[in-house]
Amino acid sequence: MNKAIGVLLLAVAFGLAACSKNSSSGTEANPPAPTPAAQATNPTNFPLITGAMVIAAKPFTQTVNTAQMATGAFAAGSGTYAGNEVIAGSNASFQDLQNWLRQSEKQPPSGYTAVVIPASMETMHSIAVKNGMDFALFRDAANPKHGLVVVAMDPNAAHAKLGAAIGLVSRYEALPQAFRSSIDTQLKNRYGYTASEFVEPGSPLGSAVGALSDFRSKNERGIIIIDASKQ
Repeated sequence: MNKAIGVLLLAVAFGLAACSKNSSSGTEANPPAPTPAAQATNPTNFPLITGAMVIAAKPFTQTVNTAQMATGAFAAGSGTYAGNEVIAGSNASFQDLQNWLRQSEKQPPSGYTAVVIPASMETMHSIAVKNGMDFALFRDAANPKHGLVVVAMDPNAAHAKLGAAIGLVSRYEALPQAFRSSIDTQLKNRYGYTASEFVEPGSPLGSAVGALSDFRSKNERGIIIIDASKQ
């Protein structure tokens, strides 16, 4: 009888141990859910169109010289400019975004003045508008070394119209310097700009082309803000 009780107790002990192990394994197999990533925000004080959502915000740095085309952000001359690049998506139509740009030029946000697009950028602006993009330039009213480029685009239209150029630019960046001249010539003849000018950080075209991949799977229009100050 005592032997039977001993066997029973031993079986119970093994059963409890097994239950404890299974319970422990179950806990390890179901870790806490990861904390959702925080929504990106607009670090500039230039307001977006109503309803726009920030997709990405990242630091921006670019060194320019007098040979490069001056833009609203780089109008303070040669040197290094630093600030922020903001990419946002909007369900507004491209026409609505263009109207927003024009209204922002007429009535700039507090602390800014609109900059008339200079003659040196008129061709760029014309090319942009024909290819699903538009832009406006602004300057900090209190700090002439601080400027902004605000770009609006229809990513689908831009990709459809500039797909060939984007393909050439991709090949261009993979080629040695000695083999780039033919691609530069093709782009210059068709669009008025070389490959390096198409992807120049901070330029309206370069900013828009650089942001196209952020809208690959989105049915949205895009807004890009380059907010930079000369250091």
